Amino acid sequence: DVVTPDFGSEDAGALWHALRDVVLFWVEQGVKIFRVDNPHTKPLAFWEWLIREVQDRDADVLFLSEAFARPKLMKGLAKLGFSQSYTYFTWRTQRAELEQYLGELTSYPERDFFRPNFFANTPDILPFHLQSGESWMFKSRLALAATLSSSYGMYSGFELLEHAPVPGREEYLNSEKYEIKVRDWDKPGNIKLYIATLN
Repeated sequence: DVVTPDFGSEDAGALWHALRDVVLFWVEQGVKIFRVDNPHTKPLAFWEWLIREVQDRDADVLFLSEAFARPKLMKGLAKLGFSQSYTYFTWRTQRAELEQYLGELTSYPERDFFRPNFFANTPDILPFHLQSGESWMFKSRLALAATLSSSYGMYSGFELLEHAPVPGREEYLNSEKYEIKVRDWDKPGNIKLYIATLN
């Protein structure tokens, strides 16, 4: 699901400009947030240039780095200009792990440039602790995400406690990556009211 253009081609400059123009087209249509999938697999200089080019024209545009990479690389992407970053919150489940991780993210120098987004789950990740489908676990993870970071998220279906995994893996059995899902948002057992109250 990832296409990597030839950033090393003879006409790389034209490629950079064309990609910038695609982003600017969507900005002109009103899109203000771009989730960038695996930015660490593309030249870092490109992202630094692209983000500056776009934000020089519209400072309200945000770029979310969807990179689960080494912490040093994730922090490097933030320094290049990514407005927000995915984090390892999804896998931090024990008190000591959370305290250590939050200590890292809220200390200097990270607090000056790294803006964490705490996701309870993602389209690619159904963590083991949610696979039982227990509402208290869904609620507690969302409450932690919402109160420990200024920005948090959840993948569609979280509200309905969707939790069917690929056996033995932290992955949804029926991910929307591969199909269109029609959901009954009022399905009994949903936690919509809890989420609305938390928000």
